Amino acid sequence: YITPQYLSRLFRRFLNCSPYEYLTSFRISKAKELLIMKLRLEVREIAVRTGFSDPSHFIAVFKKHTGFTPLEFRRLN
Repeated sequence: YITPQYLSRLFRRFLNCSPYEYLTSFRISKAKELLIMKLRLEVREIAVRTGFSDPSHFIAVFKKHTGFTPLEFRRLN
């Protein structure tokens, strides 16, 4: 019985980020794991498995958070 606004305030207070930022960071973290552990998975499949419906949006968000595209990240690791 809490409002979305209150939940957002709690996130900000205890995790220092919004629910959206938390979810995005979690998804990028899982994407990094898949890029390193599952070399046969294509970027498109990793995008879908981590909750992104559009691979190009996934690539843009991944690059914004890591400084690398998913393929560059995979090559470096």
